[in-house]
Amino acid sequence: MAAPVALSLEVLSRTRLHPSSRDDANPRTVPLSILDNTCAKYTLASAAWYFDPPTDPACMTPEALTQSLRKTIDSYPQWAGQLHWVPYDLAKGQRQGRVAVTYGSPDDPGVELVLTRYPETLASLVPGHEDRMQASSLGPLAWDANSFPSDALNCPTQLALHETNEYAGRPAVSVQLTTFACGGLGIRVKLVHCLADATAMMHFVKDWAAVHRALIHGQPLPTLSPVFHPALVNQATAGDVHSATADPDILRISRSLPMCRYDWWASAEGCPEPMLPSTRIPQELAGTDLGPPGDIIPWSDWDLYAPVSHYLVYFTPAEVQRIWEASNSTDDTSSTTPPARISRLDALLAFIWRLIVRARGLEHDRELVHIMVTIGLRSRLSPPLPNTFLGSPITLARVSLPAAEIASHSKSGLPATPAAAIRASMAQFTPCALSALLHDTAHDVNPQHIWRACLGRRHSIVTSWQGLDVYGVDFGGGAPPRYVDAVMPNMDGCIHVMEAGPPTSGAGDGTGGRWYAEPVCLSLHLATDVMERLLKDSELRRYRDTTN
Repeated sequence: MAAPVALSLEVLSRTRLHPSSRDDANPRTVPLSILDNTCAKYTLASAAWYFDPPTDPACMTPEALTQSLRKTIDSYPQWAGQLHWVPYDLAKGQRQGRVAVTYGSPDDPGVELVLTRYPETLASLVPGHEDRMQASSLGPLAWDANSFPSDALNCPTQLALHETNEYAGRPAVSVQLTTFACGGLGIRVKLVHCLADATAMMHFVKDWAAVHRALIHGQPLPTLSPVFHPALVNQATAGDVHSATADPDILRISRSLPMCRYDWWASAEGCPEPMLPSTRIPQELAGTDLGPPGDIIPWSDWDLYAPVSHYLVYFTPAEVQRIWEASNSTDDTSSTTPPARISRLDALLAFIWRLIVRARGLEHDRELVHIMVTIGLRSRLSPPLPNTFLGSPITLARVSLPAAEIASHSKSGLPATPAAAIRASMAQFTPCALSALLHDTAHDVNPQHIWRACLGRRHSIVTSWQGLDVYGVDFGGGAPPRYVDAVMPNMDGCIHVMEAGPPTSGAGDGTGGRWYAEPVCLSLHLATDVMERLLKDSELRRYRDTTN
């Protein structure tokens, strides 16, 4: 269903917020990490929280939230700084396409704060989470997220390095506060991805909420402890990152990892016009040995201009459990090797991957299809990074199987092969392998020209926020968010996993519960014709208990 014609968003003000104390005479420049550099061209890390009118209207006014945001930025001074390219100078060991942040200067762009107003009620725009889940159990089995005017509620802003090489004077972080006709409030956060992934973004939002609660209740401010130390990532690198060339033995380990190596610079032919700038080799690298090219992006598999639908599909804990049990069963009685233990996330991703393959009409296709799974590396590096680490320590694992093998049936009803393949791929990203990957990436002539993913008919990308407790954000309004919009590109093949609503059993809220003990939300962006077939597939609710 197409989104209704939206009324216009009214922009009330734009300001820049800075830390309350800074040493303008001694600004600091900190290079971002090897992994951060690979994310410089990614889409923004972004989400929006929509709250119904609070029990006490004074506790969540834009003025009060601005005050608490200012206090929070004191602990995040780097995010108010200037993101910029490191000057290319091999004589000084400064490779091309590297990013740094300079902060503590009077010229810092600050954090952008945009105040807006929207002349409708939240209830008219989006059902509450319980109503969305109830609607998903009837009729279409999913909620049409296209009906929510996410784009209309977003105030465009120019952020440093986002969809451009420009950065001077542009902030890296933007916060938007939107008031609604009902007295409700929207809080949207946007960050340039090389500065923060979803984990870092959530840490910031929860810190802000904690500061805000303390201020409105007249309590002492909490002690915030974000860790901005990009060098901690680089310390996990194997070999010598400053050597002129990569170590071939370390390189072999890195290149054995299951990852895409699509090369923007080798993929100009057939590239859609909006993406052509990414295929152009920087002028400052003219005459430079770029090394062997990567794979050509398969543009023929991706119709960038085809209509895309966005639906939220909800799964109950019982469904997730049954999907997991089916994925862990096997029809192979001849093998003496015990099967790998498949996680519930492996099983759920394999389940939806199978349905996507079927809906794309590839169930008899013997060629490979691919799903790229975003992996957080904080706990995988050696030594591990603290969970409060700021940055974007992520990468993408590739899982590839023949389409027909994914779509096939087994006696148990769900083939275990796709889930086992996902588990096997993820398991290869060991501390040793990751240290080799860091060495490889550090020596790349440019860390953005290799794309670890792709979209379209044979590709899907998964981002998982399960366990981040996005519905647990509490600014003291007396109720959890009505709706959390995890902002993802509306492109064919984007999949996002997170909680369906506020936790009721401690799952994902830091009290020791497990994410799959609560309903789970799969956000699917698929070509419209593919989405229609997927929603009509009886396999979608194969594991639902219809007696509930």
